[in-house]
Amino acid sequence: MPIIRIAPVCNGKIYVVPRLGTDGKNLRWDLPIEESVEHVSTKSDKVAHKIKEKYQSHIHTDASPRFCVQYTSKPHDGCTAYLYVLPLHQEDEIHFHEGKFVSAEDINNHPDAYSYNLHEESELLDMAAELWKDFYSLES
Repeated sequence: MPIIRIAPVCNGKIYVVPRLGTDGKNLRWDLPIEESVEHVSTKSDKVAHKIKEKYQSHIHTDASPRFCVQYTSKPHDGCTAYLYVLPLHQEDEIHFHEGKFVSAEDINNHPDAYSYNLHEESELLDMAAELWKDFYSLES
């Protein structure tokens, strides 16, 4: 079953929340939005937008998730994962219980504290977070 992962980014950082690991025991920091879906055809952007809307009580922005990459997720038995970035103007546009913004450097320096997928995605997410930071600073 395909998985859609949405990474909120702001000011060059990635928003994470504590979650149980795939072993169901160890707490790891991971993206706040990850959902299995029946299928993702050519309309993965629409599916990602609908998933984001389910979390509207936590996310206060009109921005839409932006597709980054599709890959095979080892922790999810080889399912296809679709990674999206949700660009935020300000950090207060999102709030999940115990959520926080971290840098890719934090993720790389403490791999045991973060999910396997997040660790694998960190370089790409770092580039995306920096791009959106630069883009928003040009708008100002």
